[in-house]
This record gives sequence, structure tokens and C-alpha cells, in this order.
Amino acid sequence: MNIPLDKWSGSDATRELQTTIAEFQEASGKQTRHMIGLTWVIAALTLVMLLAVFVQIYLAWPKA
Repeated sequence: MNIPLDKWSGSDATRELQTTIAEFQEASGKQTRHMIGLTWVIAALTLVMLLAVFVQIYLAWPKA
């Protein structure tokens, strides 16, 4: 059998798996940062919408 030692022991596959996991973690981290940013944008828009509701209530309130 002329199988190189690194192929026989599985170290090539292990190295490739480690590389794949590192790439996945990097992509996952980037996605997480984007999701956190979008969550903050949604929270800010919700506050603006809440302010608009209070303004509408104030304008509709009967004046005595």
C-alpha cells in the first residue's frame, strides 16, 4: 500500500474539517452582527412608531 501517512491517519480530513469549521464560525459571526444591527434598527423604528401613536392620541384628544 502506497498511501501517504497524512492520508492514512486522517490528518488531511481533520485539517479540512478544522478549516471548514473556522469558515463557518466566521460566517456565523458576521450573520449574528448583521442580525443584532437589524434588531437595533427595528427597536428604533418601534420607538418612532410609538411616539407617532402618542402624537395621534394627543391630537385626537377632545379639547375642553
